[in-house]
Amino acid sequence: MKKIRNDLTNLTFPPAYFQPEVREGFYISTMMKRYFASQLKVLSLVASICEKYGITWYADYGTLLGAVRHGGYVPWDDDFDICMMRDDYNKFFEVAAKELPEGFEILTIDREPEYREFIGRVVNSHTIDFGIAHMREFYGCPYTVGIDIFPLDGLYKDEAKEKERRERANIAIGKLKEAEDTGKSGKLVWELRKKVEKIFSECPVRSADDVALMVFYVPYGHHIFPKDLYKNIVKMPFENTYIDVNARYEELLELEYGDFMRIVKSGGMHEYPVYAEQERMLRDHFGKEPYGYTWEPTQLLSSVQRYVQKASQLLADKSAGNGNNNGNVVYKSAGWSGEIEKKKIAVFLPVRAKWWDTMEPLWKAYSANPEYEVYVLPIFYYDCDFEGNIYDKHDERTLFPEYVQVSDCEKFDFAGIHPDVIVMQVPYDGHNTAMTVHEFFYSANLLKFTDELVYVPYLDMDAPAEPGDKASTAIKAFVQQEGVFNADRVVVRGKALRDFYVESLIEMTGADTASFWNQKVVELESVVNGLENSRNGLENAGNPQTSPGVSDGGRCTDGEEDRWSAFLGKYAGRKVIIYHITLGFLLRDRNRSIDKIIRSFKIFADAGDRVVAVIVPQAQVITELPEIDGELWEKYQELVGKLEQGNISNCIYDPNGFSLEYMDKWAGYYGDAAPLVRECVNRGIPVMIENIDV
Repeated sequence: MKKIRNDLTNLTFPPAYFQPEVREGFYISTMMKRYFASQLKVLSLVASICEKYGITWYADYGTLLGAVRHGGYVPWDDDFDICMMRDDYNKFFEVAAKELPEGFEILTIDREPEYREFIGRVVNSHTIDFGIAHMREFYGCPYTVGIDIFPLDGLYKDEAKEKERRERANIAIGKLKEAEDTGKSGKLVWELRKKVEKIFSECPVRSADDVALMVFYVPYGHHIFPKDLYKNIVKMPFENTYIDVNARYEELLELEYGDFMRIVKSGGMHEYPVYAEQERMLRDHFGKEPYGYTWEPTQLLSSVQRYVQKASQLLADKSAGNGNNNGNVVYKSAGWSGEIEKKKIAVFLPVRAKWWDTMEPLWKAYSANPEYEVYVLPIFYYDCDFEGNIYDKHDERTLFPEYVQVSDCEKFDFAGIHPDVIVMQVPYDGHNTAMTVHEFFYSANLLKFTDELVYVPYLDMDAPAEPGDKASTAIKAFVQQEGVFNADRVVVRGKALRDFYVESLIEMTGADTASFWNQKVVELESVVNGLENSRNGLENAGNPQTSPGVSDGGRCTDGEEDRWSAFLGKYAGRKVIIYHITLGFLLRDRNRSIDKIIRSFKIFADAGDRVVAVIVPQAQVITELPEIDGELWEKYQELVGKLEQGNISNCIYDPNGFSLEYMDKWAGYYGDAAPLVRECVNRGIPVMIENIDV
């Protein structure tokens, strides 16, 4: 389903936006989503001022990288960076004070003598504000939220003159650092900062061929960019909106990052999350997690007692020779036809269809084990907000794969049947401020209706790469949930993530709980293997059984298959390669980029009847290129005409992106840097990035 985006002037976020999610294996909490939305709110106000006064701004650094590579934030980067040429930078901060809403703070060296940075900032408040008016205005985020504005300054064309300026700047920076380190008066330090900034900005951008970010250029000699890279602006998708990006973004990102499509999850110049210190202050103020679950010793004690009781019962059963619990048991339930004999009952309670993947391996293992009768009962979820208001109810039963037989959770007699196992996947028990489920399905209540409550996290995330990294901090917020403490077993993917859960829970609850958590948190693979071994060890069990409807089929319906085949036409049945052409690639070099595309078309044409290439242009190619470079647009249109007339064999032109809805049909991706690349990598679709020089 295509994401609906609005312009910054009409910024909106549907309730589902604030649900936690995993991007690139990295966990993003509801509060981080609220922080993202608040940053974009601040940006919308900055952008409106810029439009009013004819000021040009561009997304830059991590924000630009996120727009191009992810279609939004880099998941582990919570800054928002824009840049302006120095004249526009000065003009913006001259008018911002009278244009921004009351309560906003403007931070620059000119305005704040204690401010130490050579970049500007706009923030929505000078302090934490959990008042209802502020929370409603900023999507439930109480923390100070802002954006960084970087000035770009000109470099002298005369190399000797530029060298002398840089030397003066470094000397001035040295004096400033000495004054700061020796505790000189605030006025002297402020004057030295202003002197440094004056040296930074002395070469007018209008007379320069290159621009630079001086705080990096002066000491290190990098962050230098051709001014022409900033000549044109395009709108690029970013989260639920669009932001301004320089049209030659690929070249700029290569200068800044080199291979910018390579994922690097380390780095950053501040603690993660950016509001961590404010979060601690609010936690100290309330004496608990302000917008989440806080574990209680009494709850941990209840969980331990249940664990001990179950272990004692298991030992007693083994002593009595009843380890398999295969007695002549008959379960009856009003509203459910028939009787279930000699079976254990396993009930799965998924919530959203897109989260089913995390449950499916365990469901398959239980379904293949003849000891169990398995039911899948998707539970309804509701949108909610930070005030505790409950909104729309969502029933996604029809969205689950066709091979999964689902039933109505409201008609199942939990008390009468008392399932042996209930598998749940949402751990919040009312402690999430974006989504909730009926209180009946809280983990604390489900314990009353089963012998074993199993929690399988609905989000599949990567384990931290190293202790204390950003992923560690992010995941800990997901580990500390009521469902984790209430469940009899917590089942996670892989040893690394399992070990992280155990270590985090021991850190929360004390070293004397180590044995408890080591027993309680288990790897998914070990549970699946245990069920398979149990199945294989049963005497006279016959062939493995599955619940009705279980198959290894795909997820496309017959109607979708028909639409896909109709789209491919005479090429139906071939392997499909998506060829994605972006604006950034075309603008690198108008002649070489077109020649490269022609060479690529020839390769596909010569491939015989093995493959078909579906050419998908980036939306900005169609909407922006005609105005940026009319001659290049005409050359591109000539190629399009040949495609549409069928003069280039083995190629289909897809300007509306129909094929983007059928990624499961792709055999490979070829083309330029775009968020599609990361999505293909995450889906296991082979990727080849186009090289203009080859």
